[in-house]
Order: sequence, then structure tokens, then C-alpha cells
Amino acid sequence: MLSKGEVKRDSNVPFEFKENTPEQTQSLKTWKILTVEDDLNYQQALLNGLNAIPLGNNEALELLTANSVSEASSVLSRHKDIAIVFLDVVMEEDDSGLRLVNTIRHVLGNNDIRIVLLTGQPSFAPEPQVMESLDIDEYWNKSDLTVDKLKSIVSSHLRTYQYISQISNAKQGLQLVLDAARSINSKHDIRAFSQAVLDEISKILRLSQGGGVLCVGDGSDLNKQPKVITSNGCFRGLDGKELTLDLLSDEAQQCYTQARITQEHAFSEHYSVFYFDTCEVDIHHYITIVKSDVPIDEHNVFLLKVFSENVSTGFSNIALMNRLTELAYTDVTLNIPNRNWLQREIDNMNKYEQAETQLVVFEILQFDEKSFRFGHDFCKKTHLKMRENILQKLAPYHPRIALFKSDSLGVLVSSHAFEDESMVDSLKRQSFEIDGVKQFLDVRILVMQLIAFVDHNAEQIFNLAESTLNDESTQRAQLLYYTLENTKAITRRYELMQELRTAIRNKELQVALQPKVNLITNEVIGFEALARWQRNDGSFVSPDEFIDLAETAGLISELDKLIFDKIMQSIQQFADQGFSLPIAFNASTFDLLSEDYFVEIAARIEEYGISPSLLELEVTETQAIFNYEKINACLCRFAGLGIKISIDDFGTGYSSLAHVSEIPAQNIKIDRCFVSNIQDSRSNQHIIEMIMLLAEKFGFEVTAEGIETEAEYAWLVEAGCSVGQGYYYAKPMFYDDALQWLKGRSN
Repeated sequence: MLSKGEVKRDSNVPFEFKENTPEQTQSLKTWKILTVEDDLNYQQALLNGLNAIPLGNNEALELLTANSVSEASSVLSRHKDIAIVFLDVVMEEDDSGLRLVNTIRHVLGNNDIRIVLLTGQPSFAPEPQVMESLDIDEYWNKSDLTVDKLKSIVSSHLRTYQYISQISNAKQGLQLVLDAARSINSKHDIRAFSQAVLDEISKILRLSQGGGVLCVGDGSDLNKQPKVITSNGCFRGLDGKELTLDLLSDEAQQCYTQARITQEHAFSEHYSVFYFDTCEVDIHHYITIVKSDVPIDEHNVFLLKVFSENVSTGFSNIALMNRLTELAYTDVTLNIPNRNWLQREIDNMNKYEQAETQLVVFEILQFDEKSFRFGHDFCKKTHLKMRENILQKLAPYHPRIALFKSDSLGVLVSSHAFEDESMVDSLKRQSFEIDGVKQFLDVRILVMQLIAFVDHNAEQIFNLAESTLNDESTQRAQLLYYTLENTKAITRRYELMQELRTAIRNKELQVALQPKVNLITNEVIGFEALARWQRNDGSFVSPDEFIDLAETAGLISELDKLIFDKIMQSIQQFADQGFSLPIAFNASTFDLLSEDYFVEIAARIEEYGISPSLLELEVTETQAIFNYEKINACLCRFAGLGIKISIDDFGTGYSSLAHVSEIPAQNIKIDRCFVSNIQDSRSNQHIIEMIMLLAEKFGFEVTAEGIETEAEYAWLVEAGCSVGQGYYYAKPMFYDDALQWLKGRSN
């Protein structure tokens, strides 16, 4: 055992033990030998011969006997450390001994024991066949086994057994250390790691009455008592307490004190104190005190040395991981939790915690302007002052604050907060001093009840928060509430988006056709194609909704091409029935600017063999003026194919008359909002009169949308409008109904 004064710490070898001195008294080594023999006279002779064998100092034989295979199996199961077995081949049955060999090697799994077969009838088990088929060491005829040969056999096999046992023990010990290392290295927090260290040391030392305690201390303050992380055995119950000297025996106190002062391992007769520090990463040190109830032999010394390297590395890894975790979850500029921390807090909540918590985002208005004018340091102080205000105002609701974005803080707070309107008002406009100057801060607040997001992770919640704050419709609001209804709406939108993707892929969308009628002659002069989507449950989704979804999901080109194909099919079907009528279609701005879309339309016209004059491309006034030069160039290309161009929803945009006159359009369509109740609205009448004058000046044909009554029809005819569409004539119809309607008017 190493004396206290001889301990010298080596950072690479945490454990150092003194080798056993020659003066130490060696314990008696006992070798166990089993004889299995049903001939009692021969067995007694064999025992006499074994007892006469001389042995070395501090060695003795323990002789065990059995007279049948069943007795031998029982003895072997109770004594795992038998060195040699002398085994009669023929006992109850001719192959009883041979079957026992198989039991020893394969059932009991004992490969260390040396097996010597004895037989008085060699013909029953010929030697060559036996030696080849069974794992035995020697095979003798009983008549040939003399005292001298017995002495030689025992001496040889005891040495062999000793070597094999040492190798086996070393293998088992190394496996134990490997398992121990694997066990501790799989633990990623200090408590679990510490518990694993104590458990594995207990296994290596085979502690039964002792125990251990592992504690962490502050390396910068030796006067501060370390705190117990975990304990077991005789130290159990100290977890979480300070490790004061009065908790230790006199011997343990002396050893522990020496380890703390020297910052090295210290050992006494019954105690081992291991000292580890992680000074390269943090200021902590770790002390493990182990009380052993058995002597530590040379074999265990080796195992502890190997294991200690893993322990030392493990503490450093845990310290490094804690440091990296701190960096990962902390904004180093403000020294407050960051968005990653906020995400982890939300993701770790159970449903009950979510029901009792809300996420509140405090967004500083005009933050970019403040950052530009006053600089980064000013904005940093602004964040910290706002944090102080929030902590003070929301203190009764246990707020947890983190940096959400560069211009906002995220706060997890009780769901009962924000019921007081005066408190909300005080947080919307905050005041504080920075560098002696009073500052006023306007803040926008978004309140999100987490109960609305039970099926969403934190990152999805954050995305919804940002989307809500960036939505144009919410820009002017200083207090926003995100509720379960918002989540349901978004969930429905997402589900519809997935359904729409499938519907477009399966070409399930349809085209409804609304007739265009000459108001003077009452003749049908064409149709407008309107996309319709009927879901599997029979319900229809409004075009405004699914077209917006298609644009959001990047499906608008596929949708436009699908509808165009349906239109071409309808034109062909009408032609087959004797009706040559043009059909108007719409295209998104994205498609109008796309070279691929133009090429696709031209290819489809050629493929179907349809005259381009039977197609009319409708673009809204807003589309036509947006990016005017590029859009106008694209419209000229479509017009060059022979496709008619119309300006839809005319009068609702803010177009330049110069631009309108240069667009290659032949028709303008008066929006339905001006036609509705036109006979009673003087403002609508004036707008339509001006549109008619403009159309006459530039040579446009005029189509009125949304005609629903006889009075609206009569007023438009009086105003000189020549073409109209609306429920007054017919609602949008699918092809079969439109065909029947056409035939009915023809009759």
C-alpha cells in the first residue's frame, strides 16, 4: 500500500499504487482436485497417491470426490475453481465419463479446468478417437498410472491451470474495465456520470460492505466545502449535501484532507481518495472517496489504473460539454439565454406545462433605424433595460426570458399573465435611462398560448410567430393574440396545400365556363374559364383560396398549365358539337414572365390544332402595370401568336393611361364592383361613363362583369356597353351543362 508521503500526482496516470513488499505474508494457495470414480477402491488409491505429492511453500491440495456423473455435476457446479479432474470413462454407462466432459466444456462453460481421462477398458473408448473429438488434456489406462506419473501429471497441469486462470482473469478483468468505460462514457450529465463511476468502481473492487461518495468543489475557493453529487453503500443519503468533515471517520478525514491540500490522490488502510480537476475547461474539481472492505491486490491495481484514465477523461469531457452547452444556449453579447435555449425549454414541456404557459414576443419597433443611428452598444443596453422592465412587471408570473431575434425578446410566462390591461399598456411603451438620458421604447407584443400548439415543435411555433409579426395585416397592431383558431386555420391551410398538390398531380381540378353575351343581339360570343376544385368530400374550395395556396406552394405553373389543357379540350368538344366559341383564360404574373410558359402555350396550340383566335388571355390591371415593360413585352409575344388580350378588373388598379394605351389589348372588362346596384349609385355610374369614353378614345371593346338584374343590364346597354356576363345570363357551368345551355339558347 502506498504511504501518504509517497503520493506523486501524474496527470496521465491518476492512480499510483506501491508494489507488494517481500516481507508481506503470502496467503496459503489451495489447489482443488476432483476424482470421479465408481470404483471406490481405485478412488481411494488415487487419493492416497495425490496426498503423497509434495507441493511448494504455502500450497495445499483440496481433494473432492464423486462416484457418479450426477454427483460430479453437482460438485462442479458448486466449485468453479477446480484445477484438475480425474475422470473415469466407464461408470453407470459405457460413455458416462465422455458425456461429463461435454457437460463441463459446453454446459458449465468451464474451459480452464484440466481433464484427465482414466479407463480400465481401453477398447470402449479408443484413445485417438477420444482425443480428437473431446477437449481433454490426457488419457491414461488405470494400470499404467504409477505414483511418479501421477506426480508429473498433477505438477504439469497445476502450472497449466495457473497460467490459463491468469489469462482468463485478465481477460475478464479487461472486459470488466471495457464495460465500465462504456458505461460511464455513455453518460452525458455529471450526475449520471458520477453515479456510473461509483457503481463501476464498486464492481471492480467487488465492494459488499463499503461504499463511495463523489462530490464537486470550486477550485477557486478551497475553503468552500464540496457538494455531494452522488453516493452509494455506506455513504448513501449524502446526495445534495455539503461534504463536511463531521460526516467522515477520522481515517477518512485525514485521507480526504490530504487529497484536497495536495490536489493529488491519497490512500490509507481502508480509504482511497481520488482527485480529478477540470482546470483546463472550468474551475471545478471532483473528489471520489471509496471505502474498501477487501484488500486491493495487484490485479485490481492494474484495472483501476486503466479505468482511472477513462474517469479523468470523462470528467474533462463532461466539463467541456457543459461549456459548449453554455455557449450553445447563451447569447454571449447580452449574456442571456438565446433562441436555442428557448426552443429546448418549449420542446421539453409536457402537455400540462404547455397548457399553463404562453410564449410572448416583445418586438422593438424601428429597431433597424435605432441600430443605425445609435449603434450596437446602445441596442445592447436597450435589450437589457427592456429585459429588466419585463422581469419586474411579470415577476408574479415567473417569466423566463431569452433573445428571440436581434430585435425581440421571447418570454415564457404563465398563461394567466396579460389579463391586466394596464400592465399590457406599460409594456407596449417603455421608458428607462441609458447613459443618463431618458429613452422611450415602443414595443409590439405577440401573445401565443402554447396550448394551441400541442402538435407542433418549438421551431414551428417560432416560424408562426415570425410569420404573424411579418404579416402586412398585423403591422399596425401593437398587441397581437395568436389563438387556437389561428392554429386551426393554418393547419387547414397546410392540409389543403397537400390535397391541392395531389389534386393537380391527378388532374382533378375542373373548368367552369361562364358565357359572354352580346348585350344588343343577345348572342353568345364566348366563355370565360374559371378554375374549380371540388374535394373528395364534395365541398368546393374557393378559387381565391386555392390559387393563393398554389402560389405559396410553388404550384401555380402546374395549375395554370392544367387549366389551359382543360380549356383546349373544351374548345375541341364545342367544335365537335358545332360551336366555335373563344374561351378566355387567366395566367399568373409568374407564368407571364416565364419563357417556359410561353413555349408551353405555343406547343399546346400546335398540338391541339386549334386557332389562337379562339383563345383570350385575361390579365388584371394590376398585373399589366406591375413591372410594366417586361409584362408588356410578354403580352406582345402572346398577341403575336394570334391570342386576344383583355385587361380584367379595369378601374380597380392605379394604372397610367399612357401604359394602358400601349398594352396590346383589344378588350377591357369593367369590374363587378362598379356594376353592382349601378342604377342607384351615382359614383359607379360616373366611373363606368368615364371607362366608356376611354374605351371609345383608344378603340377598346368593353365587357361588363357581374350583371345580375334587368336594371343593371338596361343601364349598361343605355351606356353603350356591348358585351356582358353574369348571373343575369348564366352562372359558371361545367362543360356538359354549358353545352346543354348553348343548345337550349340555339333552339
